Amino acid sequence: MDFNYSIPENCTHVKLDVGLSYSAPQSQDWLAKEPNLMIFGFEPNPEIVDSIKKYIDEKRFSLVSVALSDVNKVEQMNFYINKNDCGTSSLFKHDEKHLGSIEKVVQVNVCSLKMFFDNFPWERFEYIDYIKIDAQGSDLNVLRGAGKYLQERVVFVTAEPDGYRYYGAEECNTDYMLSQNFIKIDHPNTQDPTFVNSKFIELAKKIYINQF
Repeated sequence: MDFNYSIPENCTHVKLDVGLSYSAPQSQDWLAKEPNLMIFGFEPNPEIVDSIKKYIDEKRFSLVSVALSDVNKVEQMNFYINKNDCGTSSLFKHDEKHLGSIEKVVQVNVCSLKMFFDNFPWERFEYIDYIKIDAQGSDLNVLRGAGKYLQERVVFVTAEPDGYRYYGAEECNTDYMLSQNFIKIDHPNTQDPTFVNSKFIELAKKIYINQF
């Protein structure tokens, strides 16, 4: 898969927003607060992709219309779209008693963060500030799919812990993150479990993160 790594010259750091919802509110917040930030946003839901384009017209934001998982090549997978709340749609079939009925199932392209990072311009950016993941049960697979880059190149991670509502997605993010030399922290600006890379403890003090 060919990724667009076109990044404006004024950008000095990078964040990744995985799972965007209709208006990509997280990315909008970051863009407003950090004028030198570049964001890559990952979202597979076709309806949400079209919606986001109406909310963000910014060269510092690159929308990548794929799902992320732990795969070695681009694949097509089922994506279950929730009738009541598209924000709870997922690669995993959800518990309809708790999250509402499935409106339809569509095929989406799936790749991995490793594939994205393999050709990333590391000569310009030595690390990724922050990866926020809200992938509705796929969060652990997203993290696993980053391969060695997670512990070598990423400072902060926030990952949603709601896999129990999705069939086959019950494993815990925390154990995996600890195995990758991250430390679980209580951050005043985040709601979901957040981790800092032990390799970048001092650097982390200078980085803004926010997740709501």
